Amino acid sequence: MQGYATRAMATSTTTSELRIPADPQYIVVAKRAASAFGSVAGFGVEAVDELSIAIAQACENAIGLATCVMGSPGRGQVRILFKVEQDGKLDVDVRTVFGRAEEGAAEVQRAQVEVTRGAAGAPGRATTQVTDREALKRQLAAADMALRLMGLFVDDCIYRVDQRTGGLRVRLTKYRVSS
Repeated sequence: MQGYATRAMATSTTTSELRIPADPQYIVVAKRAASAFGSVAGFGVEAVDELSIAIAQACENAIGLATCVMGSPGRGQVRILFKVEQDGKLDVDVRTVFGRAEEGAAEVQRAQVEVTRGAAGAPGRATTQVTDREALKRQLAAADMALRLMGLFVDDCIYRVDQRTGGLRVRLTKYRVSS
C-alpha cells in the first residue's frame, strides 16, 4: 500500500522540530506529528503506524525518566526532531530537555540522595530518597526493555540515558522501501 503522493523537495533534506511538555497527555501530539512526517516522507500506512508506535514509545520513556528525575510530570520538555531526506530516509531524534532551573533542581535532588545515604539519624528522609533512587533504577530498567522492543518498529534505533541529567536521547531511523 502506498503513502500519500509527495512532491519533490527543493532541498535534499527537510528538518523540523516539535517540543512538547514532559507530560503523558501530549504523547498523542507526537504520534500525530510522526504520522504527518511519515506521510510527507512517502511511507505507506503500515510504515507510518510503525513509526508512530516507535515515537510514542520513545516519548513515553523520555517522559517517564523526566518524571522520575524531577519528581512530578510536566517539568521539562521532550524535543522531537524530524529529518526527512529525499532518498526515502526519515531520522527522528527524541530527547528530554530540561531548562536551567529544572536541571538545577535535578542536581539538588541527586545531591540530596547522596548526602542522605551517608547521614545517620534521618531514617525517614533517607528511606524516601533511597526509594526515589530505586524508582529511577526500575524506570531505567523498564525503559531499556521498552526501547529494545521499540527497535522492532524502525530500521535503526540508538538510545542512551545521560547520567548527569537523567534525560533520554533516542535516534530512530526508518527507510522507505521502493516498490
